[in-house]
Amino acid sequence: MPLGIAMRWLHISSAITLVGGFLFARFALTPAMDSLPAGERDSFDARVSAQFRGLLYTVIATALISGLYNYLTKSVYPPGYHMWIGIKFLLVLHIFAAAILYSLPNASPAKRSRSAAGIVISGFVVVLISGYLRWISLSAR
Repeated sequence: MPLGIAMRWLHISSAITLVGGFLFARFALTPAMDSLPAGERDSFDARVSAQFRGLLYTVIATALISGLYNYLTKSVYPPGYHMWIGIKFLLVLHIFAAAILYSLPNASPAKRSRSAAGIVISGFVVVLISGYLRWISLSAR
């Protein structure tokens, strides 16, 4: 039981960190960088991306490990659960791929802005699906 609670907490905090980081990047960092001269903006963007990369990979790993643990130790799978979890997995794969591309050193600021927007949108959809999955799981008991 304590391991299950820890894994659930780890999964939720990883998702918050991942989506929150890209929410900040898209709606606070990108507009602030747009006011910088082009050379400074590219240099600053590369430094921020390099600083974020370690946290990003850690959060992706913890979200993946804790999510798989939570899925595999689930006791009840109500009707429709597997369809929605499959959709959620596909969106999460999009988030992971876009996040990794975002963190590459050669990505342009415009590409990073688009990636961050896509990650935020997909992240909110994943949160909605997660809430629905939790609701149908609790009502199936």
